[in-house]
Amino acid sequence: TLAQLDDALTSSGLFYPIHPGERGGSIGGNVATNAGGMRAVRDGVTRHHVLGVEMVLADGTVLRHGGKFVKSSTGLDLTQLIIGSEGSLGFATEIVLRLSVRRTHSATLLAPFRTLEEVAQAIPSLVATGLEPAVLEYLDLLTMASITQAAGIDLGLDDSITATALAYLVIVLESTTSERVDDDLETVATLLGDLGALDTFVLPSGAGAALIDAREQAFYVAKANGATDIIDVVVPRAQIPEYLAAVAQIAADHSTFVAGCGHAGDGNVHLSIFETDATARHELLMNLFRAGIALGGTIS
Repeated sequence: TLAQLDDALTSSGLFYPIHPGERGGSIGGNVATNAGGMRAVRDGVTRHHVLGVEMVLADGTVLRHGGKFVKSSTGLDLTQLIIGSEGSLGFATEIVLRLSVRRTHSATLLAPFRTLEEVAQAIPSLVATGLEPAVLEYLDLLTMASITQAAGIDLGLDDSITATALAYLVIVLESTTSERVDDDLETVATLLGDLGALDTFVLPSGAGAALIDAREQAFYVAKANGATDIIDVVVPRAQIPEYLAAVAQIAADHSTFVAGCGHAGDGNVHLSIFETDATARHELLMNLFRAGIALGGTIS
């Protein structure tokens, strides 16, 4: 599992950066689905960290492709072909991973905004800084309230903030030195203030880790709160503001509400649907999908 791999690598100073939210997930499952997760903004998805595979085809044929080397320009790239194929081409029995240097210093920053539109407009500016945060997530008010309540987290925000904020950015900065983290924190905090954040808060390490863990459970919290569908749409990062505006308009047109959070750094938007009427829900879903596709996106 991912947890077992991380534990085994602790003493080496290396780590496998893909973290789709389920530490109990298997490496083979990650390869089959090309799993991503919150760290995709900096570290990419599974296919960026697999150097080779041994695979078994439906007829029992065993193939090996790639290996413990970085460059390979010979023949078809069967390794990349099998990643994300969900078992349709075969299944991996041995996987060679690309590991990264473990970044031992980190900070979690929380930035509340007055509107989701302000958050959406801030995302491209943050990406353009070149700082490469390890995590860049957005959450609307309903999602933030639900996950913190479910996890029993008190973020310690003033009532004036919680009464005003309708959306949040959660940013994790990591580096091999504390000085670099401090420098990046100052840069990001200044930029967020310029972009309209009500304030910026560097969370204590325990609270920061708890908030990230709670965010990873957002799917289950939404289902427990009655979500009838949870969908993923990916749009180009520059189109995130336009897509979120379209989602709000579509929800209003359908006289319903749609809760959202997502990987702001790679354009992956998670939407929780609470429409109980099957016909109305189908129409709502189709309109949400069409809006994403019209902006150059796809269904994830």
